[in-house]
Amino acid sequence: MNKTADLDLILREVQKPGRYLGGEWNAVQKNPEDVKAKIALAFPDLYEIGMSYLGQKILYHIINRHPHYLAERVFAPWTDFEAQLRDHRIPLFSLENKIPLHAFDLIGFSLLYELNYSNILTMLDLGLIPLMSSERTESHPLVCAGGPAAFNPEPVADFFDLFLIGDGEEAFLEIISQYTALRPDHKSRDEILAHLALIKGVYIPSLYRTYVPAHSSLLAVKPGGGTPSKITKRILSRLDDTVFPEDIVVPNIRVVFDRVAVEAERGCPQRCRFCQATSLYFPPRVREPAPLTASVLRSLQSTGYDDASLSALSISDYPYFNQTVRELMNRLEEKQVSLSVSALRPRGLTTELAENILKVRKTGFTLVPEAGTERLRCVINKDMRDEDIWDAVGHAFSQGWRLLKLYFMVGLPTETEDDLEGIVHIVTEIVKQGYARLKRNPQINLSVSSFIPKPHTPFQWERMDDLDNLRQKHLFLKKRLKKYPFVKFKGHNLFNSLLEGVFSRGDRRLAKVLRDAWKNGARFDSWGEIFRFAVWEKAFQANKLDYSVYLSSIDPRSVLPWDHIKTGIKKAYLQAEMAKALKQQKTPNCIEKECDSCQGCTLWPLFIKEYGTKDMPSQGKLIDEFGEKTERINRYRLFYSKLGKSRYISHLDMSSTIKRIFRRAGVSVDHSKGYHPKMLITYLPALPLGMGGNSEVLEFKTHFIFPEREFIDRLNAVSPSGLEFCRLLKIEPEEPVLAEALDSMVYSLDLKSLVVKQALRAFRAAEGRPGLSDLQSMRLMIAARIPSVLDGETMDLEIDENQEKLFVSIKYSPHKTNRPQDVIKDITGMRHPSFDMVREEVVFKSG
Repeated sequence: MNKTADLDLILREVQKPGRYLGGEWNAVQKNPEDVKAKIALAFPDLYEIGMSYLGQKILYHIINRHPHYLAERVFAPWTDFEAQLRDHRIPLFSLENKIPLHAFDLIGFSLLYELNYSNILTMLDLGLIPLMSSERTESHPLVCAGGPAAFNPEPVADFFDLFLIGDGEEAFLEIISQYTALRPDHKSRDEILAHLALIKGVYIPSLYRTYVPAHSSLLAVKPGGGTPSKITKRILSRLDDTVFPEDIVVPNIRVVFDRVAVEAERGCPQRCRFCQATSLYFPPRVREPAPLTASVLRSLQSTGYDDASLSALSISDYPYFNQTVRELMNRLEEKQVSLSVSALRPRGLTTELAENILKVRKTGFTLVPEAGTERLRCVINKDMRDEDIWDAVGHAFSQGWRLLKLYFMVGLPTETEDDLEGIVHIVTEIVKQGYARLKRNPQINLSVSSFIPKPHTPFQWERMDDLDNLRQKHLFLKKRLKKYPFVKFKGHNLFNSLLEGVFSRGDRRLAKVLRDAWKNGARFDSWGEIFRFAVWEKAFQANKLDYSVYLSSIDPRSVLPWDHIKTGIKKAYLQAEMAKALKQQKTPNCIEKECDSCQGCTLWPLFIKEYGTKDMPSQGKLIDEFGEKTERINRYRLFYSKLGKSRYISHLDMSSTIKRIFRRAGVSVDHSKGYHPKMLITYLPALPLGMGGNSEVLEFKTHFIFPEREFIDRLNAVSPSGLEFCRLLKIEPEEPVLAEALDSMVYSLDLKSLVVKQALRAFRAAEGRPGLSDLQSMRLMIAARIPSVLDGETMDLEIDENQEKLFVSIKYSPHKTNRPQDVIKDITGMRHPSFDMVREEVVFKSG
């Protein structure tokens, strides 16, 4: 297929075409002919979600550092793009080289969330890969999976050739290396999988068979001959031994976590009994503060982001947290770069820490009490007292935070109405404190989810509360908090939670249910506007399977579907923790207690317990400033073109891209004041999505003087595909601002475009004049269709026969004017004319 032409046509018909373009800054594009193995890193959700996931960034970086391997990204297409791919018979492809999914050697799916499972089948099907592992041959890629949901792989075991359990930095490279070594010997698929099964952490489902164990209605698995009975997860023992990504790919569109994220700690020392991540990422490991700080600064330089975050399950427990934040903000404040942190435990929020975080930008403050009373927090082993909550919100409000996010769960074991009242009490008390300190009502976002008993936790044997009870608990909270209109209640979809509960504790029987639901339209089940539980109910009924069996309590004596996966936490320890929960007894965290007294795990030698103040050598400046600094404010106009892939980037996203280019180039732009400082940049009226620009203009203010040629060269050296800067013009203070200086703008329609030619052919057919040329047809079309109100002083139309373009000149007005794409649509009848148009010229009043 003509990839460029076909993709250009279908991108006209989809939301956010920037999801499917590639070509982002820092993306790695190798020649597929020069490598021994091609790996697709597949994420079964939208680009905006997947590009926020740190795990994929790490693997992308590690694999592409290897000279003989290529890693490219593939994301789940939204339903509109899926339909276009099917209609045009185009297989799902990677972003970098547009390689069809079936042409890769290995495909590695990131399994973060059970409600993404239907998207896996969509991606395999669109990629022309048989859904079932048993249906694939030597001509198909190996389909692999890893991530937190892989710790119970059974519900999707039939769709994958292998799972990698645990950390992937070292193990995935071993899998690729072994595969590339075996393939030239023409080993069969089964032979290759048998060899890969010998790698620690690799689980090959086809080598295990299911059975019904005693005391259980759920299927468990046992190995065939020569395979291990237990799969021990892979652990990266020292985070500082691995090179983490700093030159991360910078998306061309806004994503969920649009910032530099650097991992400070993996694992969590807290022992919350509902939390699956505690076991999956056990034991907790930390990065040294000096290299961590250096990584943040280098990544900000490479990407141009104005926001950084320290990533950890419990960032308050990072032993060098305050010291690292202090060091970073000493360098970030001057450059208006903010620092974000994930939810803090209340005792982790000191006055100094709050002041440092708020130096640049006041973002939302997050608290996660989980339960409404100290009694229930003892049951779930959440180390948080009511006094801790009041102290934390007091710090936050006194430092000027106005937005507070609160996270709670309902349906927890032993929960009573008093615990629900406790949630109301906490919110009410926070409202009082907020008003007392802010002299106004705070904004509170209250998120309430439903407890799901997850595998590898002390509560894995517990039942999940039924839908009616959960619904009543949500209604109770909504009714009691209705008097506070500034408290925004967000309850997670109960049917989403139910389905997540089923698949998180599921067995291999669910594969047929998943396949049937997918065939009947299940897609993006975590997205409320698409999710249809009726499709899933029908699939369960068709397979004569009662989903409630997966939500019921489980006999502690039974073998569980996931018991062959070893996290390092002993099953006896989980059972003991469940018993302590029912007695409302707390367990100290892994920092406070001694391993020899706990003996709850098999990984105690990996603990690093001796923490102290670390030397933090100076990391230097964040960005080398370019130009000559002056005392006065200088104004500049910058001219650039926006063509190729950048046509598919919206005005807001292009604004973010340009700001990042300035930061990467070391160009210092003045900022506004207030809670959210912004670069002082003004732009032309926004181009519609798909329209190119040959002579775009922006204006910015700065305290620096720049030499034009070097300025342009620096910007172009750090710009993504399709964006090119061409001229810098210094503007005197008395000159009018950009909007006041505009006279008119000239747009063109490419008459050579396939879509335009189709419109002209349709016009000739309708007029019964097939012998007309395209230029003659366009003239007649204009005369016949353009409304008379568009004639006169505000607009002019002209056909250039040499360039085969129709030019439209429109007088600029700050008020409503004719939109050029609407003019062309009225003339030609094209659905999306912007994609064949360019803003060619901007005319200033000064000439």
